[in-house]
Amino acid sequence: MISIVAKWSILPGKRDQAVVALTELARRVQEQEPFVPMYTIFLPDFSVTSYPTPSTQDLIFLSAFDDKAAFEEHLKGPVFRDWLAEHPDLFLFNNGQLFVVSELLERVAGFIRPSMVTDAAGVAARPVLAADPA
Repeated sequence: MISIVAKWSILPGKRDQAVVALTELARRVQEQEPFVPMYTIFLPDFSVTSYPTPSTQDLIFLSAFDDKAAFEEHLKGPVFRDWLAEHPDLFLFNNGQLFVVSELLERVAGFIRPSMVTDAAGVAARPVLAADPA
């Protein structure tokens, strides 16, 4: 498994539109890309102090992929490419390319509690236990 932290920039005045579009992207990835076990998108929380103070245009992805090939498939595949073509006016581009600062990560420790599992809209999913008939 490989994980990635990626930072994009939302264009000024486009935050609300970007959130709607990003929620749709997350839904598409969840439904159409089973090789993506985790795909989360965050905006800065200005109700608490962060150092350095992030920009109001910052957007952070924290995602996991089965392997590097799965990450490449996501980037080059129709779900992401079609979505990006639908929303070029929402995000910062440089020389015709989406401007992204990213870091690929290798997980060496830690955990994710089942209570953190959500659907693409961020709604907590009901944990399913092996003995649960539902």
